[in-house]
Amino acid sequence: MRHMKKPEKRSFGSINSVVWVILALIVVIAGYKFFYPNHVTNTTSSSDRSSSTKVIKVEEGKSSSSKEQSSSKKTKKTEKKIWTDKQDSELAAFISRWQQTMGQTYTGTNANASVSFGGVSFPDYLSKGQIYVNQQEVSMQWTRSKKSDSEYKVVAVYTGDQYMYLFTFHNGQPEVLVTSQSASDGMNFKVTENADLVAEFQKVAAENTDK
Repeated sequence: MRHMKKPEKRSFGSINSVVWVILALIVVIAGYKFFYPNHVTNTTSSSDRSSSTKVIKVEEGKSSSSKEQSSSKKTKKTEKKIWTDKQDSELAAFISRWQQTMGQTYTGTNANASVSFGGVSFPDYLSKGQIYVNQQEVSMQWTRSKKSDSEYKVVAVYTGDQYMYLFTFHNGQPEVLVTSQSASDGMNFKVTENADLVAEFQKVAAENTDK
C-alpha cells in the first residue's frame, strides 16, 4: 500500500527572510520622511510664492494703467483752449477777403507774427501798456488759455493804415474791439460797429470743440 505524500512545510528561515525585507523597507521609508519632512511642503510653498508674485504684477499693471489714464485726463483738461490754429487760419482767410471789400489792407498776428500801429508793437504792448475800453482801464492778455484771469483774452490782432482791431473773448464771449488812436498815455478801444467782422468772428469762435 502506497503512502500518501505529506505536504511540504515552509521552513522557518524563509519566513524570517520575508519579514526582514519588509522591515527594511519600512525603515527606509520612515527614515526618508524623517530626514526630508518638508520636501512636499517646500514644493507647494514655492508654487504659492510664484502664483502670489504673478498676482502682484497684474495688480501693479492695473494700478499703473489707472495712473496713466488719470494723468492723461488731467493733461487734456489743461490743454483746453478758447482759440486754435485752425480758427486762426479761418479768420486770416476771411480778413483777406474782407479787406478787399473795404478797399483797405490789414496785417495780422496769425502765425505768431508781430504787428505795429502808431509806433506800438502788438501783442507786446498788451503786457506793457495801458489799455482802455470806453475810457475804462481794463486788463488784457495775449492768450488762448481758458484759465487766464484777464478781463479780455486777445487771440488775434489786425492793423491797417487807420484802424486796429483786437479779436478778444470777454466774459467768455467773442468780442471785436477797434481803435484809431495811437498810443500816448494808453490806448482806448470800443466795440466795433462793423457787422461783418462781428458775425464772422462769432461764427469762427463757435467752431471750437475744445471748450
